[in-house]
Amino acid sequence: MLEPRDWTMKLVMKFGGVGVADGKSLKRAGGIVSKFRTDGHELVIVTSAMYNVTNSLLDAATRAGKGQREHVKRFVEDVRKRHVDSAQIAIDNEEVLDRVVRTIESKCDDLKNILLGIAHIGELTPRSKDLVIGYGERFSAPILQGVLEDLGIESQSLTGGEAGIVTDDHFGGAEPLMNVTTLEVRQVMDPLLEKGIVPVVSGFIASTQDGTHTTLGRGGSDFTASIIGAAIRADEVWVWKDVDGLMTANPKIAHDARMIDRISFSEAMELAHFGAQVIHPKALESAARFQLPFRVKSFGKLDGDGTLIVKEATVKDGDVVKAITNIDDVDLITVSGASMVGTPRLAARVLEILTDEDVDVLLISQSSSEENITLAIPKNDGSRAQNALELSLLGSKQVREVSIEAGLSIVAVVGAGMKGTPGVAARVFATMAAHNINIRAIAQGSSELNISFIIKKQDAAEAIKALHNDFKLGECA
Repeated sequence: MLEPRDWTMKLVMKFGGVGVADGKSLKRAGGIVSKFRTDGHELVIVTSAMYNVTNSLLDAATRAGKGQREHVKRFVEDVRKRHVDSAQIAIDNEEVLDRVVRTIESKCDDLKNILLGIAHIGELTPRSKDLVIGYGERFSAPILQGVLEDLGIESQSLTGGEAGIVTDDHFGGAEPLMNVTTLEVRQVMDPLLEKGIVPVVSGFIASTQDGTHTTLGRGGSDFTASIIGAAIRADEVWVWKDVDGLMTANPKIAHDARMIDRISFSEAMELAHFGAQVIHPKALESAARFQLPFRVKSFGKLDGDGTLIVKEATVKDGDVVKAITNIDDVDLITVSGASMVGTPRLAARVLEILTDEDVDVLLISQSSSEENITLAIPKNDGSRAQNALELSLLGSKQVREVSIEAGLSIVAVVGAGMKGTPGVAARVFATMAAHNINIRAIAQGSSELNISFIIKKQDAAEAIKALHNDFKLGECA
C-alpha cells in the first residue's frame, strides 16, 4: 500500500478504458475521486471517451464524407442512447441527472448538424475529422462531473481547449505549445482548485490559439494528463487501468509475470513503443521532460501501489532485464542492392518515402556491408509501404529489389541494467537458439536499454516465456 502521508498532494487522475466503460464504471470512478478528495488531496480529473466511441465517431465521419445521411442519423441516436443510459445508471440525483441529460442531448444535436454538414458537402477534411472524433470525450466528461456532484463534490467539466491546452494546427496529432499552455492552464485551474472545485477535463482534445478544435492523436488522454500535470506542477499523475501496473511480461503469455514497482521513464518509453500499451509514449516523454512522476494504478485495487515511473532508473544487483514485450503482426521490408554501398543518403530517402505515406517504422536495421536496409512495418501498412518504395526506388541504380515478409513479431528485451553489462545479447540469442527460434533481424540502440529482434509470429509466445524464465523475471525482487 502507498505509505501514509502527513501532507496532501496535488494529483492529476486519468480515467480511460475500464474506468469509463459504462455507467457502473463511471460511478466507481466517482467513488475513487471521492475517497482521495475526502483525504484532502487537490484533484484534476482527465477522462477518455467511453469504450469504442472514438472509433465509431471516426467511422461515422468517414461515412458522412461519402454522403450517408441516414447512417449519420441512426448513429447519433445510438450515441445519445448509450450515454443517456450510462448517465442514468451512474447518477442518482434527479436534478443533476436531468442537467447532464440535457447537456448530452445538446451535444448530440451539435454532432448531428456537423456530420450532416459534412455529408452535404461530401468531403471530410482533417479539421472537420478532429472536430467529430473529439465528441466522445465531450460526452463522458459531463457525465463524470454529474457523478461527482451526485456524491456532493463541486465539479466543473471542461474541454481540453477550455482547460487551456493550446496546440499547433497539425490536425490528427497536434502538438501543445507548452509555454502558452502552461500559462493558460494555470489561469483556469488555479482558481478552481483554490475554491475546492474538482475540474473534469476532456482528454484527447485541445484547440489552437484561434480556438479551432484539435486532437492530440490516439492515446491523447494520457498526453492531456501529462500536459496538465506539468502545467499545474502536480506531485504525481495517476493513470487508472485494468491492470495492477506495468508487468515484466504479458501475463497472458508468461503466467508468472509480476508487477514492476518502479521503473524509469526511458525504460517505460521503450516498453510503450514495443507493445506494452499501458501509457502512451508521448505522455511519458512529456512527463520525463518536466520530471513529473507517473503512477499506473489498478482500477480494481484501490489501495495498491501500482507502478511508479520516475526519472532515474533503479538497477539492483543482478537486475539486468526489467521486462519483455512484443508487437505482433509485423511485416519486414528489405531494400537491397549492391550499389547501395557508400550511398549514405539512401537510408534517409527510404524513411522520407515512408513518412510521406504516413507509415510508422517500428524498427530499422542495416547490414554492415550496407547492401540492404531492413524495416519493420505494421502489417496493415506493409503492402502500401512496399509499393511506395518500389515506385520511388526501383528506377534508380542503387536499389535492386524491395522484398516483403509477413507473419512476424518484434520481441523487445528492456532494462537499464543491460547498459555496460557484457554478454546480455549473447544470452538472449543463446536462449532463442536453444528453443530453435530463428531471428530475422536485430536492432540495439546506443542507450543499451533495449535489444529488439524479429521472429515468426508463431514463435513469439515461446520466445517471451523462455526469456522471462531465463532472466528470472517471475521471481520476487
